[in-house]
Amino acid sequence: MHALYSQYRNQILFGLMAGLLILVAVIQSPSVALTILNLCLISAIMSLGVNIQWGYAGLFNVGVMGFAALGGLAGVLVSMPPVSEAWQAGGFGILLGLLITVGTVVACLMAWSSIKHLTRYRYWIIAGIIVVGYTLLRLFFDPGVDAIEAIDPSVTGYLGGLGLPIVVAWPVGALFAAGVAFVIGKIALGLRSDYLAIATLGISEIIIFFIKNEEWLTRGVKNVNGLPRPVP
Repeated sequence: MHALYSQYRNQILFGLMAGLLILVAVIQSPSVALTILNLCLISAIMSLGVNIQWGYAGLFNVGVMGFAALGGLAGVLVSMPPVSEAWQAGGFGILLGLLITVGTVVACLMAWSSIKHLTRYRYWIIAGIIVVGYTLLRLFFDPGVDAIEAIDPSVTGYLGGLGLPIVVAWPVGALFAAGVAFVIGKIALGLRSDYLAIATLGISEIIIFFIKNEEWLTRGVKNVNGLPRPVP
């Protein structure tokens, strides 16, 4: 009996899990059973990813939840409909603030490469560009954020998304996570053991902190209701 169980252990456990899900569907409702199955599949995929990193590669990365949060953010930004009132109230300020940020970065890079001969004043010039750019950013960005978050904050209070099918958000979430992982890899993969764990944990907390506090973009810790499903 023990030998038979050892041989078919996985099949028995999967069958037991399937039976429990069917029991939940009969006693409660099929939607509850599908929700549990969905969470099980998500947890299984995350476990496989952690097993590849921790087990096979030997990289102790504890920033997994940061990547999971980016996947959730992609679902909101891609699939939720845009909030037209929020765009009208503060969209211009947000776009102008982002444009100022990009312009400040470009100006710093151009100044850094073009004033190499001014070694004595180089850092002061870069610092001045950053201060001016930051001041202009707050001048336009903050009023836009306040105006957006004041639009029916119990329901919206953010810009919304693109209104595309939720299926489109899945590869977008993967691209978000892959892009951040590439940057983290460039910075942290030279570290090992506890140092890699500390670095990835810190970066993960930065991502989660951003998502929690930038309510104009993500609604923060408030619920986003009505997220589309792949099937009715």
